[in-house]
Amino acid sequence: MIKRAILFGGKAIVSVLDTTTTVNDAIKIHGYSSSVAAAMGKALTMTAFMSAGFKGAGNKLTLIIDGNGEGGKMVLCGDFGAKVRGYIQNPKACEGRQVSVSDIVGKSGYLNVIKDFGLKEPYNGLSQIVNGNIDEDFAYYFTTSEQLPSAVALGVKMQDGKCVKAGGIIVQPMPNCSEEEIFILQDIVSNFTDVATLLSEKSAAEIVDFYFGHFEISHLPDIYEEYKCSCSKRRIEEMLLTLGKKEALDIVETQGQIQVGCEFCNSKYVFTKEDVQRMFK
Repeated sequence: MIKRAILFGGKAIVSVLDTTTTVNDAIKIHGYSSSVAAAMGKALTMTAFMSAGFKGAGNKLTLIIDGNGEGGKMVLCGDFGAKVRGYIQNPKACEGRQVSVSDIVGKSGYLNVIKDFGLKEPYNGLSQIVNGNIDEDFAYYFTTSEQLPSAVALGVKMQDGKCVKAGGIIVQPMPNCSEEEIFILQDIVSNFTDVATLLSEKSAAEIVDFYFGHFEISHLPDIYEEYKCSCSKRRIEEMLLTLGKKEALDIVETQGQIQVGCEFCNSKYVFTKEDVQRMFK
Protein backbone atom coordinates (compact mmCIF):
# COMPACT_ATOMS: atom_id res chain seq x y z
CA MET A 1 0.00 0.00 0.00
CA ILE A 2 1.22 3.48 -0.90
CA LYS A 3 -0.86 6.23 0.66
CA ARG A 4 -0.28 9.75 -0.70
CA ALA A 5 -1.75 13.15 0.10
CA ILE A 6 -1.28 16.77 -0.98
CA LEU A 7 -0.87 19.26 1.85
CA PHE A 8 -1.41 23.03 2.18
CA GLY A 9 -3.34 23.23 -1.08
CA GLY A 10 -0.57 21.78 -3.21
CA LYS A 11 2.51 23.03 -1.36
CA ALA A 12 3.75 19.64 -0.15
CA ILE A 13 3.23 15.93 -0.73
CA VAL A 14 3.42 13.19 1.89
CA SER A 15 3.74 9.51 0.98
CA VAL A 16 3.45 6.63 3.45
CA LEU A 17 4.41 3.18 2.20
CA ASP A 18 3.93 -0.26 3.72
CA THR A 19 6.14 -2.56 1.62
CA THR A 20 6.25 -5.57 3.95
CA THR A 21 4.77 -8.06 1.46
CA THR A 22 7.06 -6.88 -1.33
CA VAL A 23 10.16 -7.24 0.85
CA ASN A 24 9.15 -10.74 1.93
CA ASP A 25 8.58 -11.70 -1.71
CA ALA A 26 12.12 -10.53 -2.49
CA ILE A 27 13.53 -12.50 0.46
CA LYS A 28 11.71 -15.63 -0.75
CA ILE A 29 13.13 -15.27 -4.28
CA HIS A 30 16.71 -14.34 -3.39
CA GLY A 31 17.25 -15.85 0.06
CA TYR A 32 18.76 -12.69 1.55
CA SER A 33 20.60 -12.71 4.83
CA SER A 34 18.81 -10.62 7.46
CA SER A 35 21.23 -7.70 7.08
CA VAL A 36 20.93 -7.71 3.28
CA ALA A 37 17.13 -7.93 3.57
CA ALA A 38 17.12 -4.76 5.70
CA ALA A 39 19.16 -2.88 3.10
CA MET A 40 17.27 -4.21 0.08
CA GLY A 41 13.99 -3.57 1.88
CA LYS A 42 14.82 0.11 2.17
CA ALA A 43 15.99 0.26 -1.44
CA LEU A 44 12.85 -1.49 -2.73
CA THR A 45 10.72 0.94 -0.73
CA MET A 46 12.41 3.90 -2.42
CA THR A 47 12.01 2.24 -5.82
CA ALA A 48 8.29 1.82 -5.15
CA PHE A 49 7.99 5.45 -4.05
CA MET A 50 9.73 6.85 -7.11
CA SER A 51 7.93 4.65 -9.65
CA ALA A 52 4.56 5.36 -8.01
CA GLY A 53 4.82 8.91 -9.35
CA PHE A 54 5.00 7.82 -13.00
CA LYS A 55 2.24 9.13 -15.26
CA GLY A 56 2.77 6.91 -18.31
CA ALA A 57 2.52 3.11 -18.64
CA GLY A 58 5.88 2.96 -20.44
CA ASN A 59 7.82 4.92 -17.82
CA LYS A 60 10.72 3.02 -16.26
CA LEU A 61 13.14 3.58 -13.40
CA THR A 62 16.56 2.09 -12.68
CA LEU A 63 18.45 2.68 -9.43
CA ILE A 64 22.08 1.70 -9.00
CA ILE A 65 23.49 1.93 -5.48
CA ASP A 66 27.21 1.21 -5.26
CA GLY A 67 28.83 2.19 -1.98
CA ASN A 68 31.53 -0.51 -1.95
CA GLY A 69 29.91 -2.26 1.00
CA GLU A 70 29.70 -5.90 2.05
CA GLY A 71 26.67 -6.53 -0.16
CA GLY A 72 28.23 -5.15 -3.34
CA LYS A 73 26.34 -3.25 -6.03
CA MET A 74 22.55 -3.01 -5.79
CA VAL A 75 20.42 -2.69 -8.94
CA LEU A 76 16.69 -1.99 -8.72
CA CYS A 77 14.02 -1.32 -11.32
CA GLY A 78 10.54 0.14 -11.10
CA ASP A 79 7.74 0.31 -13.65
CA PHE A 80 4.52 2.29 -13.84
CA GLY A 81 2.21 1.39 -10.95
CA ALA A 82 5.10 0.70 -8.55
CA LYS A 83 5.96 -2.72 -9.94
CA VAL A 84 9.46 -3.24 -8.53
CA ARG A 85 12.31 -5.73 -8.62
CA GLY A 86 15.97 -5.77 -7.65
CA TYR A 87 19.11 -7.71 -6.93
CA ILE A 88 22.35 -7.33 -5.00
CA GLN A 89 25.72 -8.84 -5.84
CA ASN A 90 26.13 -10.69 -2.52
CA PRO A 91 22.65 -11.70 -1.30
CA LYS A 92 24.06 -13.78 1.57
CA ALA A 93 26.50 -11.12 2.81
CA CYS A 94 27.15 -11.13 6.56
CA GLU A 95 24.91 -14.17 7.07
CA GLY A 96 24.85 -15.25 10.69
CA ARG A 97 25.84 -11.86 12.04
CA GLN A 98 23.90 -8.63 12.35
CA VAL A 99 25.45 -5.56 10.75
CA SER A 100 24.05 -2.15 9.87
CA VAL A 101 22.51 -1.15 6.54
CA SER A 102 25.50 1.13 5.92
CA ASP A 103 27.84 -1.88 6.28
CA ILE A 104 25.91 -3.68 3.54
CA VAL A 105 25.65 -0.62 1.27
CA GLY A 106 29.02 0.96 2.02
CA LYS A 107 29.87 4.60 2.55
CA SER A 108 32.10 5.38 -0.43
CA GLY A 109 30.48 5.40 -3.83
CA TYR A 110 27.52 6.71 -5.78
CA LEU A 111 23.77 6.61 -6.25
CA ASN A 112 22.63 6.63 -9.88
CA VAL A 113 18.98 7.29 -10.83
CA ILE A 114 17.88 6.67 -14.43
CA LYS A 115 14.33 7.58 -15.46
CA ASP A 116 13.11 6.58 -18.92
CA PHE A 117 10.01 8.49 -20.01
CA GLY A 118 10.16 7.28 -23.60
CA LEU A 119 11.92 10.43 -24.78
CA LYS A 120 15.08 10.59 -26.89
CA GLU A 121 17.38 10.51 -23.86
CA PRO A 122 16.54 9.19 -20.36
CA TYR A 123 17.03 11.38 -17.30
CA ASN A 124 20.26 10.45 -15.54
CA GLY A 125 20.91 11.72 -12.01
CA LEU A 126 24.03 11.00 -9.99
CA SER A 127 24.94 11.79 -6.40
CA GLN A 128 27.43 10.54 -3.86
CA ILE A 129 26.66 8.12 -1.06
CA VAL A 130 26.36 10.14 2.15
CA ASN A 131 26.48 7.46 4.82
CA GLY A 132 25.12 4.27 3.25
CA ASN A 133 21.93 4.30 5.32
CA ILE A 134 19.80 4.85 2.17
CA ASP A 135 17.45 7.34 3.91
CA GLU A 136 20.00 10.14 3.97
CA ASP A 137 21.48 9.07 0.63
CA PHE A 138 18.17 9.60 -1.17
CA ALA A 139 17.39 12.78 0.77
CA TYR A 140 20.73 14.14 -0.46
CA TYR A 141 20.00 12.95 -4.01
CA PHE A 142 16.60 14.71 -4.13
CA THR A 143 18.15 17.92 -2.82
CA THR A 144 21.21 18.03 -5.08
CA SER A 145 20.06 16.32 -8.28
CA GLU A 146 16.36 17.16 -8.48
CA GLN A 147 16.42 20.38 -6.41
CA LEU A 148 13.60 18.99 -4.29
CA PRO A 149 14.57 19.00 -0.59
CA SER A 150 12.90 15.95 0.93
CA ALA A 151 12.56 14.24 4.29
CA VAL A 152 13.08 10.50 3.88
CA ALA A 153 12.46 8.03 6.72
CA LEU A 154 12.69 4.30 5.94
CA GLY A 155 12.52 1.25 8.15
CA VAL A 156 12.76 -2.54 7.98
CA LYS A 157 12.24 -4.82 10.98
CA MET A 158 13.52 -8.40 10.64
CA GLN A 159 12.79 -11.41 12.86
CA ASP A 160 13.96 -15.00 12.26
CA GLY A 161 14.83 -14.26 8.64
CA LYS A 162 11.42 -12.76 7.86
CA CYS A 163 10.44 -9.14 7.39
CA VAL A 164 7.98 -8.24 10.15
CA LYS A 165 7.39 -4.73 8.82
CA ALA A 166 8.92 -2.51 6.14
CA GLY A 167 8.03 0.85 4.69
CA GLY A 168 8.76 4.52 4.59
CA ILE A 169 7.50 8.06 5.00
CA ILE A 170 8.61 10.69 2.49
CA VAL A 171 7.66 14.36 2.75
CA GLN A 172 8.47 16.68 -0.15
CA PRO A 173 7.77 20.43 0.07
CA MET A 174 7.14 22.11 -3.29
CA PRO A 175 9.01 25.32 -4.29
CA ASN A 176 6.00 27.45 -3.23
CA CYS A 177 5.99 26.02 0.32
CA SER A 178 6.58 28.81 2.87
CA GLU A 179 9.30 28.73 5.53
CA GLU A 180 6.64 28.49 8.24
CA GLU A 181 5.02 25.47 6.55
CA ILE A 182 8.41 23.81 6.06
CA PHE A 183 9.17 24.35 9.76
CA ILE A 184 5.87 22.66 10.67
CA LEU A 185 6.68 19.69 8.43
CA GLN A 186 10.19 19.40 9.86
CA ASP A 187 8.73 19.27 13.37
CA ILE A 188 6.38 16.43 12.35
CA VAL A 189 9.11 14.49 10.52
CA SER A 190 11.24 14.51 13.70
CA ASN A 191 8.76 11.93 15.07
CA PHE A 192 9.64 9.36 12.42
CA THR A 193 12.72 7.84 14.06
CA ASP A 194 11.46 4.23 13.91
CA VAL A 195 9.25 3.86 10.86
CA ALA A 196 8.95 0.07 11.02
CA THR A 197 7.58 0.19 14.59
CA LEU A 198 5.24 3.07 13.69
CA LEU A 199 3.86 1.06 10.75
CA SER A 200 3.34 -1.89 13.11
CA GLU A 201 1.17 0.30 15.31
CA LYS A 202 -0.72 2.30 12.65
CA SER A 203 -1.73 1.69 9.05
CA ALA A 204 -0.45 3.96 6.28
CA ALA A 205 -3.85 5.70 6.17
CA GLU A 206 -3.86 6.19 9.95
CA ILE A 207 -0.37 7.71 9.87
CA VAL A 208 -1.41 10.23 7.20
CA ASP A 209 -4.56 11.17 9.12
CA PHE A 210 -2.89 11.30 12.56
CA TYR A 211 0.12 13.43 11.59
CA PHE A 212 -1.19 15.45 8.64
CA GLY A 213 -5.00 15.26 8.68
CA HIS A 214 -5.42 18.60 10.50
CA PHE A 215 -3.91 20.53 7.56
CA GLU A 216 -5.61 21.39 4.30
CA ILE A 217 -5.31 17.93 2.79
CA SER A 218 -6.29 16.21 -0.44
CA HIS A 219 -5.86 12.45 -0.79
CA LEU A 220 -4.45 10.94 -3.97
CA PRO A 221 -5.49 7.48 -5.24
CA ASP A 222 -3.88 4.58 -3.40
CA ILE A 223 -1.26 2.52 -5.21
CA TYR A 224 -0.58 -1.14 -4.48
CA GLU A 225 3.07 -1.87 -5.17
CA GLU A 226 4.36 -5.40 -5.76
CA TYR A 227 7.52 -7.32 -6.56
CA LYS A 228 7.10 -8.15 -10.24
CA CYS A 229 9.70 -9.10 -12.84
CA SER A 230 9.28 -8.19 -16.50
CA CYS A 231 11.31 -11.07 -17.93
CA SER A 232 9.77 -13.68 -20.26
CA LYS A 233 10.95 -16.33 -22.69
CA ARG A 234 9.89 -14.12 -25.58
CA ARG A 235 12.03 -11.23 -24.34
CA ILE A 236 15.03 -13.54 -23.94
CA GLU A 237 14.47 -14.82 -27.49
CA GLU A 238 14.53 -11.24 -28.77
CA MET A 239 17.85 -10.71 -26.97
CA LEU A 240 19.33 -13.91 -28.43
CA LEU A 241 18.32 -12.85 -31.94
CA THR A 242 20.74 -9.94 -31.63
CA LEU A 243 23.60 -12.43 -31.32
CA GLY A 244 23.11 -13.69 -34.86
CA LYS A 245 22.40 -17.27 -35.91
CA LYS A 246 26.04 -18.35 -36.26
CA GLU A 247 27.11 -17.20 -32.79
CA ALA A 248 23.97 -18.64 -31.16
CA LEU A 249 24.52 -22.04 -32.81
CA ASP A 250 28.21 -21.94 -31.85
CA ILE A 251 27.20 -21.58 -28.19
CA VAL A 252 24.80 -24.53 -28.48
CA GLU A 253 27.47 -26.67 -30.12
CA THR A 254 29.97 -25.82 -27.38
CA GLN A 255 27.69 -25.97 -24.32
CA GLY A 256 24.89 -28.23 -25.54
CA GLN A 257 22.29 -25.51 -24.92
CA ILE A 258 21.91 -21.83 -24.15
CA GLN A 259 20.88 -21.06 -20.59
CA VAL A 260 19.96 -17.53 -19.56
CA GLY A 261 19.16 -16.58 -15.97
CA CYS A 262 17.28 -13.52 -14.75
CA GLU A 263 19.03 -11.83 -11.82
CA PHE A 264 15.81 -10.13 -10.68
CA CYS A 265 13.64 -13.23 -10.19
CA ASN A 266 16.07 -16.17 -10.57
CA SER A 267 14.08 -17.62 -13.49
CA LYS A 268 16.10 -19.84 -15.86
CA TYR A 269 15.44 -20.02 -19.60
CA VAL A 270 16.92 -22.92 -21.59
CA PHE A 271 17.21 -23.03 -25.39
CA THR A 272 18.16 -26.16 -27.34
CA LYS A 273 19.57 -26.35 -30.86
CA GLU A 274 16.02 -26.88 -32.16
CA ASP A 275 14.87 -23.74 -30.28
CA VAL A 276 17.64 -21.66 -31.84
CA GLN A 277 16.89 -22.92 -35.33
CA ARG A 278 13.20 -22.16 -34.83
CA MET A 279 13.95 -18.64 -33.63
CA PHE A 280 16.04 -17.75 -36.67
CA LYS A 281 13.61 -19.45 -39.03
